Amino acid sequence: MNLPSKIILTFFFLGVLTITIIPHGQFQDLFFNSINPPNLYSIILAQDSTENQENIQNNIEEKTDESDKEKVTEVEEAPVLLDGKTLFIIKTELGEISPKERAKDMSERIKEIAQEPRIYPDSLKVVDYKELKLIKADNSLIGTFTEEDAEAENLPFSELGNERLKQIEEGIIEFRESRTQQSIIWGIIKALIATTIAIIAWWLLNKVLPKIFDRIRRLQQERLRSVRLQGLQFLSGRQLAQIIATSFKIIRGFLIILLFYIYIPLVLSYFPWTQPLSIKLLQYFWSAINLVVNGIIGYIPNLFIIAVIGIFAYYSIRFSRLFFLGISRGAIRINGFYPEWADPTHNITVLIILGLAAVLIFPYLPASDSAGFQGISLFAGALFTLGSSTIIGNIISGIVLIYNRSFQVNDIINVNDKTGRVIEKTMLSTRIITPDNEIITIPNATLLVSDITNYNSVMRDTKNPLILKTTITLGYDVPWRKVHAILIDAANASEGIAKEPEPFVLQTSLDDFYVSYTLKVFTTTPEKMGIIYSQLHQNIQDKCNEADIEILSPHYSAVRDGHQITIPANYLPEDYKAPGFRLESLGDLFKKNENK
Repeated sequence: MNLPSKIILTFFFLGVLTITIIPHGQFQDLFFNSINPPNLYSIILAQDSTENQENIQNNIEEKTDESDKEKVTEVEEAPVLLDGKTLFIIKTELGEISPKERAKDMSERIKEIAQEPRIYPDSLKVVDYKELKLIKADNSLIGTFTEEDAEAENLPFSELGNERLKQIEEGIIEFRESRTQQSIIWGIIKALIATTIAIIAWWLLNKVLPKIFDRIRRLQQERLRSVRLQGLQFLSGRQLAQIIATSFKIIRGFLIILLFYIYIPLVLSYFPWTQPLSIKLLQYFWSAINLVVNGIIGYIPNLFIIAVIGIFAYYSIRFSRLFFLGISRGAIRINGFYPEWADPTHNITVLIILGLAAVLIFPYLPASDSAGFQGISLFAGALFTLGSSTIIGNIISGIVLIYNRSFQVNDIINVNDKTGRVIEKTMLSTRIITPDNEIITIPNATLLVSDITNYNSVMRDTKNPLILKTTITLGYDVPWRKVHAILIDAANASEGIAKEPEPFVLQTSLDDFYVSYTLKVFTTTPEKMGIIYSQLHQNIQDKCNEADIEILSPHYSAVRDGHQITIPANYLPEDYKAPGFRLESLGDLFKKNENK
């Protein structure tokens, strides 16, 4: 059997099940009575029956006596039941007897008469007694009705008794017919048919529906894409397909439960002894549906307010995005507001809009005023307050860092002797990557109290290149002009150093044994500082060696006589030889001192 045939067969059996249910008048009456019965959830409370007609009359006279006192109380209506079905409703009191007590008493008497086959329904009659309408069966009193009952039903008092008599007779006839042998046999047959159809429908739901769902899932899985938001993947296509498959299983389970929930009351309704239970089961079902439907209908005004707030928040966020996008692109300019502030300010604005929308929506959420919901809110607030001091501090520090323009993403910074390029800047922390490819995460609260050196901000803010400097110390025997020329030549020979402005040299100190020369160069590529410094130092060594300048200080010493010079051999003449040691007599040494 192919899939379309199985689908058609499934709907065919469901249709047969529906046709079996709908034409059955008895179940149909029970079904619609269960949708909106008057207080069918509870069994009618016990009531005391009147002992005689005189006591009833006395109760009425006490009630109508205006000289005693006026009673203005709301009376709860109560149904008169027979075999679980409502015959009519009692809406008024009879003296001090409540409607529930009256309905309970009438229900018991009608049931006793219905169970007595010697009393025929046509033997029931209406008897006028003073200002009352009495319904009797032989000498047994069934019910008593007053003019107030007629007014509550909007009927003439003369017609009320006949109307109630007709309803009681029909109820007794139906009660007795439902207990005949033919009715019970027919109920068994219909129960067997309903059971067979339910089994076939259950089999189809377990066999055909999974194949249908698998076919749909395969078709959707071929077209499903991952769910992404701002580049972040929340669900992959495979996960989404799995969610759909799980949803199909839930739907199938719901249909199976619904099938048996319809089947059980249907079978119970075929037999008079189980009809009350059938009505209760249907009542529970419709009560749940009514609760949901009434809740949805009653929630529509709140839903409308939530929708208005949501729409306003949505378009506010869109306007904010367009506005700050114009600032970041330079289309919109505000004095004192820098373009790099646009994105973080937009994010903060979105959080404020969403927070305000959440505060406005909260009172309109279902059960928002319940004690449980409020308790959970207080508990969550306490946890957030006690455990988020560090988080709040980092968030505030992150906001301060944004607006004091300490650094931006891709800037080269130095923090706590750690130099690297900023690769991520969040509200809680900042991540930098060092030249050694080490990623360091620094809390924003730590950054706020630290000295931050930004090697890119000078070019961005002042349009001037960054200055790099290095210091070399040489002895006093080396002419300073020669040193300046050598250092500038070394700078010009290095890559990454700007030609304009030109490098320059400063003599920063005159120490005991050497002079400090500081070479300053300009660069527009701070990210290459390490390479620039390395090449610059290499070129300084080469240029000093070429000029026969030894870099001895500050902590290098040598006995010159008899020692090889420190300049590399490839810079020395081919016939160079280390000098020998010179020895002088002590007398010659003393003579030199005397001459001085």
